[in-house]
Amino acid sequence: MAAESTTTASTTDSTVAPEDESEPIAVETFAAAGNSVAIVPVHISYGIIERFSEGLYSSPVKTFEELVTNSYDAGAGRVWVYLPNDFKASNASLVVIDDGESMDLDGLKNLWRIGESQKRSDNRPAGRKRPVGKFGIGKLATYVLAERLTFIVHHGARYLAVTMDYAKVAEGDEFMSTTNLSLEVVELTEETALKAVRDAMVQFSDTNSLAEKELAKLGTGHWTAAILTNLKPTAQRISIPRLRWVLSTALPLNPGFALWLNDTRIRSSKESVEPSWKFVIGKDEAELVDNPDRPWKPGTATTFETEVEQPPAEGQDDGSLVPTDIPALKLKDAGVVYGTAYMYDQPLERGKSENLARSHGYFVRVRGRLINLNSEDFEVGPELRHGTLTRFRMEINADDLDEQVASARESLKESAALEQLKNYMLAVFNRARAISTAQDEGDSITRLSKAGRLSDPPPGLSQGPLRRMLQRAAAGDRSVQEILGFGEGSSESVDSALADDKELVESVLLETVAADKPFVVYDPARRAAVLNQNHPFVANYALVKGSAEPIKLLGLTEILGQAYLLDENVPSDSVARVVKRRDGFLRALANRYPRSADVIAQHLRDATNNENALEDAVGDALELLGFEVERFGGASHGVDGIATAHLGWRSDASSISYALTYDAKSTANAKKKLTEAEDGKPAIEFDAPGKIRADTARTSILKVHRQRALEAHELTVEPKYTLLIAPDYQGAVAELGLINAVCENDGITAIRVGDLARLVELFALQGFTPADMAGLFELHKPEDTRAWIEAREKAARVPKPPVGQLVDVLVKRSEAKRPASRDAVGSWLDNVGVELDSAEVDALLRGLAALAPRSIYIDDRLVALNASPTALFAEIRETLDHFDPNLAEDYLSTVPTDDDPTEIEGLK
Repeated sequence: MAAESTTTASTTDSTVAPEDESEPIAVETFAAAGNSVAIVPVHISYGIIERFSEGLYSSPVKTFEELVTNSYDAGAGRVWVYLPNDFKASNASLVVIDDGESMDLDGLKNLWRIGESQKRSDNRPAGRKRPVGKFGIGKLATYVLAERLTFIVHHGARYLAVTMDYAKVAEGDEFMSTTNLSLEVVELTEETALKAVRDAMVQFSDTNSLAEKELAKLGTGHWTAAILTNLKPTAQRISIPRLRWVLSTALPLNPGFALWLNDTRIRSSKESVEPSWKFVIGKDEAELVDNPDRPWKPGTATTFETEVEQPPAEGQDDGSLVPTDIPALKLKDAGVVYGTAYMYDQPLERGKSENLARSHGYFVRVRGRLINLNSEDFEVGPELRHGTLTRFRMEINADDLDEQVASARESLKESAALEQLKNYMLAVFNRARAISTAQDEGDSITRLSKAGRLSDPPPGLSQGPLRRMLQRAAAGDRSVQEILGFGEGSSESVDSALADDKELVESVLLETVAADKPFVVYDPARRAAVLNQNHPFVANYALVKGSAEPIKLLGLTEILGQAYLLDENVPSDSVARVVKRRDGFLRALANRYPRSADVIAQHLRDATNNENALEDAVGDALELLGFEVERFGGASHGVDGIATAHLGWRSDASSISYALTYDAKSTANAKKKLTEAEDGKPAIEFDAPGKIRADTARTSILKVHRQRALEAHELTVEPKYTLLIAPDYQGAVAELGLINAVCENDGITAIRVGDLARLVELFALQGFTPADMAGLFELHKPEDTRAWIEAREKAARVPKPPVGQLVDVLVKRSEAKRPASRDAVGSWLDNVGVELDSAEVDALLRGLAALAPRSIYIDDRLVALNASPTALFAEIRETLDHFDPNLAEDYLSTVPTDDDPTEIEGLK
């Protein structure tokens, strides 16, 4: 039969190789019994395959999860996964089969259009709320396991097969360079299609598989088989127990979706979660409360015979189905109904399984068919409270309503029978809600009221939500663990805290935590909410008189607010994003007010992957270092800003003032290492900051903007230097690195963000001036600027600044009628035997203000205390606690440790 010719759109912006004259890729031998019906041209890039397969799915078990996701997106209700007995065998294959929407000939032609994610049908399958897979690259995930991928599809009356051979894709130097291939499509009969599936699984079993038996029953139904052959060494790393666990965590607790691995049913991991309450229809109706507005009675207890799965016998994987009489309820209009309802401590709508289908709410079956796959509330009524509904699950069978099933078979027609059924379902839900409320009523945080200033929090607003939040963390929800600030070793403490009925919050503490941690974290070992003193918001306000108690309550409210969001079924990853945004707002609030050197240094380090934040942080740092800064933003002005050091004239009638333009380059390409965690899930480790390349540094353009800055911005001091700040630079450590060459050629001073942060900290301790820093801007290579800063660390010009003497002078002069000027401070210090020139006094004052911005006021002329010496010394010590101890030791030795300033070294 002559092959049909067709074309597909090539990848955009690609370099297409000359048309391949080789023969089309033939279908695998196990499916070669059909007639050739078409040739599908494929334009595909080796770089795309590499990027979107090995880069995203380095864990082999993730490939299967992606293929299961594709099956779900196609509307599958059943999926069968098969692995070989011997992965090293020449005829070993990996197979995934599903009964979802399949592909016709046009679908196979469009299959290899990478980036469009057309799935198998333009129409969303019934009950599927949204597609899960993205970009149309799921098929490429198979590349990590095999060289050849065959699809056998049944759609309408046709059975088709096509094979892709990854080995034919040429490796090219350019990411977007493509290889032109052509794939043969053959048409099979039903008999040869099923035989092809059986032959492909010869390494699994020599008898008919469960999938083949079920596919044979479908008749005119549709199905798809994805068969991987010529297995790669990566496939040999597959652990069937681990794969079984990964797939179980990806499965929802949903009767409308089932999965088998090697003909053994995979159960959702949620089935192992013990419910806090169980209700059996036809047995527990005495618990229900009458509602005259929503009547469901009369109802008569009865029984119903159905097949019930019994536990597997010893040595068997699956149990057997045994006819059994189970409790049931006969309603006047709705007929006989049977099933079970459950309430759980934790919301069921969590985890990656919810991307496939829901696990909570109502599941209504009529003669075995689930008719409300995508309606968790079944439109029972507005009384359903969403937070409770996510922890509630009810499976109810109403076979007598078969005549009420709508033509689409996805809903029931409105009728008296349906109304009675809904009223009954609402009564069961209301009972579950009452049970949940009663459980929460015993929860309270009484220790907060022990001081007598606060009342006990209302029942159900404290420990109940927090307990459920901790249970999610204990169950492995990484977003919740991140929100709570959990690290390695937290699991045992969480389990211990949840093992009893004691209070979960026994104290709210102010302690030092890593600066990048949230505003408040939870310590399960001590049952404490811990406010992070290293967080800029806490650091700036915690020491303000009378603020400790309100800020502690704010921290506790923050944790409970997160728990409430989770209770209301907001996905945990969304809550984590909200918390990060709120945390960023709190940091920004703190940064709008007087900032200490450590806050600005941390702001720099935190902003490496945020361009706007890094621009602001660099401007803040230069201001702290003594420059007058004009901020522009590079998008419309060419530079982020201009910093000027007004140093004045010297005796030879020359000015030593200078200016520099600066440009901040953030990057999101931190060096990452994709690994596999112990639980089989992929994990990302960060090895190093992101690096910018010489071409993205745009040094020649920065040079032009520097040369034009004097006229463009009407400056009084012409910029002499250009400062380039980035997290790191490619090739910086190589003497002949390109970044070094272009920076030297264009007169650019390249400095790393971390080194600038270090310079800010050094400034606060050593009190140097912009005049001292001029030599830094004469350098160009990132390694040279780093060496200059390291040398500055080792040669502190003011190893023991007279902090005590300075404070003593300011205290004694604080009652004078005239405010203290900087020059006057120098004269007063001379009188107590401390001789410093005006530049040294200025550096000392600005350094002190950088360590204690709340306690000391300084402007271009004046200086004054905003707080008592005790508060000033406390703020200095608090800031120095965040510094490298070796760096701050000399300075810290001059700061008194008690309330008596007369005990300062040098004033004894």
